[in-house]
Amino acid sequence: MSQPTRPFQGESAESRISARRQILLDNAFQMAAESGWKGLSIHQLCQAAGLNKRYFYESFADLEELGGALVDDLAEQLIATGQAAVQSGLQQGFDTMALAQHALTHTIGWLVADPRRARMLFSMAGDNPRALQHRQDVIRKFAQTLSLFSIEYHQADEPHVIAKVGSALLIGGTIEIVVSWLDGQLEVSLDELVEDVASFWVAVGNSAIDQTKTRLEKKVVEEGKKKRKD
Repeated sequence: MSQPTRPFQGESAESRISARRQILLDNAFQMAAESGWKGLSIHQLCQAAGLNKRYFYESFADLEELGGALVDDLAEQLIATGQAAVQSGLQQGFDTMALAQHALTHTIGWLVADPRRARMLFSMAGDNPRALQHRQDVIRKFAQTLSLFSIEYHQADEPHVIAKVGSALLIGGTIEIVVSWLDGQLEVSLDELVEDVASFWVAVGNSAIDQTKTRLEKKVVEEGKKKRKD
């Protein structure tokens, strides 16, 4: 489908397309959260968004592609929330525990402020194959973002596998904890939840640092033994 390229009323064609795309994403979020992906149709979505169907197809091939885009959109918002919180905490000179609590207060807070966000990202994606694939990619991206930050924060001289392992463990575990809390399976307050999760994050991080040091020391010893044999 050809797309308009000329400005209209001072707004570029790209800006108008982006705005329509976001309207579709926002309405898809509302509708899918209420009735699930299986109950959503392009016709209903366009009616709710007040847009002609052709505007749907200028951004998405089908509902599966829109589902993946919606997961990506929510993930970007969550990552941006976390990054802003981390920068704020660093600027305030927080120690490791305070920084973890500050970051998790904002990220978990963003998820539970509208529980549909967490459910759309982590529970409902299975109803849409493309959304499910993007969900898996998103979790890997979360873990990668945390791993890169931890390496920089702890001033590691090189990336270590354990940073990836620990990050994957923390992200996957935190997702399950948040969803369980929203489902009423954990009888703790939100503040207690954040405090507990932050404690585990710091404990895993410290353990990873100790494990890395132990492995490096062992490597140095083994290399020394090998040199003496040669």
